[in-house]
Amino acid sequence: MAVPVDERSDPTEVGDPTSDPTYRPLFEPGSQVWLFMERVKPGLTKKLAHRWHGPFRIKRKVEEFAYELELPDNAGYQFYPVVHVSRLKPVREDNRRPTAELVDGLGEDDRFDFDEELLPEDSWEPEAGDDEYVVEAILDDRWPISTGTERNQRELYVKWRGYDDPTWEPVSNLSCGGLLFDYRITRIQCYTWIECDTA
Repeated sequence: MAVPVDERSDPTEVGDPTSDPTYRPLFEPGSQVWLFMERVKPGLTKKLAHRWHGPFRIKRKVEEFAYELELPDNAGYQFYPVVHVSRLKPVREDNRRPTAELVDGLGEDDRFDFDEELLPEDSWEPEAGDDEYVVEAILDDRWPISTGTERNQRELYVKWRGYDDPTWEPVSNLSCGGLLFDYRITRIQCYTWIECDTA
């Protein structure tokens, strides 16, 4: 006949995990953890909301898979402090941060106080072919007929500096905002002049 679990004298017979010499609890009292909160503030998207809060300290172990957290008084958290372990994640202390001083004798207070004149000059040099294709003038524009599902894109008939033949180029390939503005102004003036002459 089997003896009920409550009437057994030795709790290790039940399979108490603390009797195992290799047993280590998930969290120790006093250790820091992150807490996952499913709900987010109204108006925030769940996908973009910050849902791991904390760190909180473990106050005590309530059950095998439940822990009570120490809640700070002034943090504004309003939830029941006993939490299931599936909503907890340990805080990992990263000890891989460099500890060597970069400059001898430089204190923490002096670290960001520097003279700009002591900084090295800018080492960036423009590439040799940066000005190989420079727009000299915009001669005409058009809206080609789309042959597929892509959107129509305006093209400009461009005269390149140093080249004889102008080419049709999509506006997205060009970075000549000033020339494009001047071209549009002259086109508007041309159209208004033609309309005034015909009237």
